[in-house]
Amino acid sequence: MKITFPFSNPHTFSVNEIVQAFQTNGEKGITQSEAENRTKQFGANVYEAQKQKSVWMMMLLQFKSPIVYLLFAAILVTLYFKNYVEAGAIGVVILINAIIGFFMELQARSSMKALREMDVIVCKVIRDGNTQEIPSEKLTLGDVIILEAGDVIAGDGRLVEVNQLQCD
Repeated sequence: MKITFPFSNPHTFSVNEIVQAFQTNGEKGITQSEAENRTKQFGANVYEAQKQKSVWMMMLLQFKSPIVYLLFAAILVTLYFKNYVEAGAIGVVILINAIIGFFMELQARSSMKALREMDVIVCKVIRDGNTQEIPSEKLTLGDVIILEAGDVIAGDGRLVEVNQLQCD
């Protein structure tokens, strides 16, 4: 049976068909050089990062709120009644609110980036017949993964051999 990549319904294939399609060995895995070639060809095992909003867009979005719209309406009403001091005070409140929201969002963005850099998931694979730990980003098509109790599953895979498997 000829299988072409990307697969549709890979769960319907037997283990032998999957092993054959990925040109791997269930006991020795793939070679290190083959893993590097496949990573170059198919890309790293990472989620595509969502495009970040620009700093200017973050600032502009601070004014996109029903309460801010209400305050802008209050400014127009106070200007209609020629209460310039009150209109200015409301404008300052809107500006302070936007600045605080902007810096909080900027801080949250940098915190998330730091957390992403700290969170390195490692997985055990068989390459060149040896078990080795690699960062999950280096996992590629055809790698044979070894899972033990408490391990994080680093990518999609096909179960070949299991013993009392439970997942959360």
